[in-house]
Amino acid sequence: MQTLVDFQHVSYSYSKTSTPAIEDVSFSIKAGEFIALIGPSGAGKSTLCYCFNGCIPQLFGGSMSGNLHIAGCDPFNDGIPILAQHVGLVVQNARTQLFNVTVIQEVAFGCENLGLPREEISQRVTQALEIVGLSGLEDREPTALSGGQQQRLAIACVLAMNPEILVLDEPTSELDPLGAEQVMKLIARLNREFGKTIVLVTHDMDFVAKYTNRVLLLHDHRLVKDDIPANIFSDFDLLSKARIRPPQVCEVAHELQTYGYPLNSIPITIDETLQVLRELHHG
Repeated sequence: MQTLVDFQHVSYSYSKTSTPAIEDVSFSIKAGEFIALIGPSGAGKSTLCYCFNGCIPQLFGGSMSGNLHIAGCDPFNDGIPILAQHVGLVVQNARTQLFNVTVIQEVAFGCENLGLPREEISQRVTQALEIVGLSGLEDREPTALSGGQQQRLAIACVLAMNPEILVLDEPTSELDPLGAEQVMKLIARLNREFGKTIVLVTHDMDFVAKYTNRVLLLHDHRLVKDDIPANIFSDFDLLSKARIRPPQVCEVAHELQTYGYPLNSIPITIDETLQVLRELHHG
């Protein structure tokens, strides 16, 4: 598979600060992967997100070093408008990204800035709204939508620009459980059915275990582990140091091990845990 993202020894410090926000970070992402970016508050997750679309270093200034390539682009030299055609960024509070009068104007805005023909813009807007489940709300004011609908609208805005990579910085943090699950199912569908490469920042480890296929763990501004979810959530010492609470089913399995029950591996989903309990019961 094609490598879309390549970070090599990337460090960045914001203006007027001496402490790096991220330090010596190296990893690569292939097309079609679903990546979770986790870590405690202040570890550098949001900073890393802004590196994907060129806001760092071009918009925020500061000091940056290392080598970075995103979908064939160089964020050091290629402008943000160029990177915006390859990377769609959805921030934590969707309301901060919504500023047009109607839903349809909101989704069309990015395409208009790309200078696309009117007919193509109309097709892209219609498709994006259909994918996120907001068809029929074209004339609604974005501020009148629910929190989950606003988050899906923000996703539609970047989808209409047809980027290969979607970077979502805690898209469910301000939603109720139902709204959060709806947004996560949408993101998973974009990855599974439309082939979008996903980078998801989240504090919800149950979502990480359920949906993603690879985890990048940041701690103290460094990338300390890059592995599959099962291996990440089996490393209880590292999770404790990074102040990350694993999915509840992992904690159950860990307690079973503590009490002497033999487990070949730590389950990370409810279905896996049920299978482990059945095997223990029959044993």
